[in-house]
Amino acid sequence: MATNSMGTTLQFTPSGGTQVTVGKLSSIGELSPDSEELDVTTLDATGGYREYIQGLRDAGELEIEGYHNAGDNGQAALRAAYASGDCGSFVITFPDNTTAAFSAFVKSHTLGAAEVDGAVGFGATLRITGAIAITPAT
Repeated sequence: MATNSMGTTLQFTPSGGTQVTVGKLSSIGELSPDSEELDVTTLDATGGYREYIQGLRDAGELEIEGYHNAGDNGQAALRAAYASGDCGSFVITFPDNTTAAFSAFVKSHTLGAAEVDGAVGFGATLRITGAIAITPAT
């Protein structure tokens, strides 16, 4: 059965800090780990096909988007983490209580644009370092 995404949250714990919820998010991008492939084809391979094995894995980046809120402690913590360059801990909790936990640094963040009949935006790109731990709902 499909899960409605409304109610999904993102918590951030800065290095040496306290966990905060990043508020006013309208989109949390998809987690999409990938891996290198290593060609292990030998000269005596049969069938005329290359052979591969999995190489190093890369957890990738995560894009988040929402609306600027000057009083949001989570947004402020992400901007501070960008300035420090330190990794922090992140937990995405989906409405069915499945969680995805990972370590990342804030690779970039955005503020704006300001347009007529528009809300001021906020965004960030998180560069995941290490593995993503997914815990299914119980």
